[in-house]
Amino acid sequence: KLLQREEISLEKLSHEQICFCPLHGILDTISKKWALMVIAVVGNSGSAGFNELKRALCNVSSKTLSNTLKDLEAQNLVERRVEDTMPPTVHYYLTVSGWELRELLIPLLEWVQKNGGHEEEGCPIHVKMEKEV
Repeated sequence: KLLQREEISLEKLSHEQICFCPLHGILDTISKKWALMVIAVVGNSGSAGFNELKRALCNVSSKTLSNTLKDLEAQNLVERRVEDTMPPTVHYYLTVSGWELRELLIPLLEWVQKNGGHEEEGCPIHVKMEKEV
């Protein structure tokens, strides 16, 4: 029965045509190792400074984090705000598009978890997933 359902699904999928052209540029940005992790950390806390991100992501170098933030900003997924303090403070926020991307990632993460993915021990990045009752 399950095999028959999978065959029907695969048959249906093979007839759909999808153009990936619109993905150039933004897909290059979000497919990089740290980009989605930055989206997760900023989204989970509402905003984050550079050092907060660096601490949360543990293994990322300053240069890589800086480049990732610039790329995300160029794709209008993250907004950089300089706050009028002494010395000036920089915080990163998700844009509307960044929030939309984050929301789209949640079903993907649920699928990954259902299909054998797991959290790393001590992971600072969490998605509040509601369990079905």
